[in-house]
Amino acid sequence: MQEEVTKHTKKIFSTMQNSEHSFGEKIIEISVEIFIIVFAVSLSIWLHGWSEHRHQQQEVTEFLTDLKDDLKKDMKNMEKGKGEFVSTAKQYTWLENLSKKQIDSTATAKENIGMSFNFTTRKTSSGNYEGFKSSGKIGFVENKKLKKLILEYYQETMPGLEESEKYYNSHMSKMVELAIHNRDKDKMFLDPVVKRLFNIAIQSANGNITTYDSAIKQVKEIIGEIDKKVKE
Repeated sequence: MQEEVTKHTKKIFSTMQNSEHSFGEKIIEISVEIFIIVFAVSLSIWLHGWSEHRHQQQEVTEFLTDLKDDLKKDMKNMEKGKGEFVSTAKQYTWLENLSKKQIDSTATAKENIGMSFNFTTRKTSSGNYEGFKSSGKIGFVENKKLKKLILEYYQETMPGLEESEKYYNSHMSKMVELAIHNRDKDKMFLDPVVKRLFNIAIQSANGNITTYDSAIKQVKEIIGEIDKKVKE
């Protein structure tokens, strides 16, 4: 393309120096050459922009394909985590409602009242997102709805969920300490303070279940938008 522009530029100078053509003829020839140069440059710029845009969208498609795999992992982990939280809520609800009669009954039957401690170790699969964002390419995602959903999920939903999980794990640690330092289990299970701690564990577990449900719904919506984009 550069060679063509140079060729037509030389032709303009040649026309200007040609004494055999009239001034009017020179103006016409020069105008034609200028038009050709402008057209060639404009076409070159358009082709470069088109090629660059096409490359960007190929990168977006690859990113979204990898992101979909990450989101599926997140959803699988959250479904598993939900089961653990349900188990926690069920156990501590039973412990919170234990009566003296029930405790005496288990003692008579020589049964122990046990406590289990479910800690969540879920991790968000954010490698592909963080890499694409840090490279400044997140703006290449032209679907505004999809881009907004992705940003909300990784910048708002996941950080909020991780904080909720940290609080839950911190409370589980307190439950472990409680079990270690209270040898008189009968007295412990009837203590109003301990029952309030059980209630906090229940509320924390149920809160995480609700947050997981919301995040899973978000993941499904993002995957749906990704599928639409990839099929385009």
